[in-house]
Amino acid sequence: MDPSEMARLRYPFPSLMNPYAEALQEHTDRAWIDGEWAGIVPPEIAEGFKKVKTAYMTAFFFPSATWERLIPLGRMMLFSLYQDDVYERATPDLVRHLRQRTVAVARGEITPREAGVPLARAVAQIRTDALSFIPPTSVARWADDLDLYFQGLEAETRHLAAGTVPGIDEYMAMREKALMIHPFLALKEIETGTVLPEEIHDHPVIRRLKSLTVRITGWFNEFQSYDKDMRTGMGNVNLINVLAHHQRIRVDQAREEMFALHDRELDEFVRLQRSLPDFGSWTDAVAQHVHHFSFVISGWRGVDRHVHRYDPEYYPDQDALRAAAGKEEDLT
Repeated sequence: MDPSEMARLRYPFPSLMNPYAEALQEHTDRAWIDGEWAGIVPPEIAEGFKKVKTAYMTAFFFPSATWERLIPLGRMMLFSLYQDDVYERATPDLVRHLRQRTVAVARGEITPREAGVPLARAVAQIRTDALSFIPPTSVARWADDLDLYFQGLEAETRHLAAGTVPGIDEYMAMREKALMIHPFLALKEIETGTVLPEEIHDHPVIRRLKSLTVRITGWFNEFQSYDKDMRTGMGNVNLINVLAHHQRIRVDQAREEMFALHDRELDEFVRLQRSLPDFGSWTDAVAQHVHHFSFVISGWRGVDRHVHRYDPEYYPDQDALRAAAGKEEDLT
């Protein structure tokens, strides 16, 4: 990302890194990428995935998690990388198939073998490990949020296949789902060790704070991924270009619009965080939970210097990724 853009995208929250970051990265590389997940993608792409350093992303998102609690969170982060990079250019029909099978596994409705998709075992293990720390109601919320991700991905792949530019409001809603941050927020209770009542999760202020967490992170990512999107033929699903197209403005003007949107929503997050409703005996726990949302916002920025996903030399070979995704078409 351009240093001048990075300088303008600052947050009034601490950016902390879990002390187990390097140990989790070693575990990710050896136990998962070279072990459980071997063969899902070609070896050269798997080696590239190691350079993304998903464990560091986990460490910034969940800076206070213990080692045992980091395991399902780190596995979820690696799943998000494989899922996103392998299937971001899949056909909408394939994404719909993946959604049905993967979400059913996340909900405990079918086994990985019954699902017949390569990442199903990882999802089943995340579910099993998560249930060691949070109740079924919380895991069900995670599965619902995973379903939201697939809804967003399916909409995105329709525009990629057709080469169309989504409407501005349509894109914002689609991007919030497709970024796959909601499922991580659903797992925040693993880190904090405090399970909030369902009525608190359903409160409109908490729902809005969750949405803002995802959106603010997403707007940062639009700047971060712009060059990659342009190089890989995905420029029509980046908000900078969506704004430029529909408002008939230059790209540099669209970037300024993006900064303004980012800052407005950040201000709203801070305002809501500082004036939370009274939740009675749960008030302090809710404040702590929302504080942990802020780690995701600041963490995405903080981890930028540690990961190389958006460096030109990293961009995975698109033909190889399409071939890996194509394995699924034989299973439908």
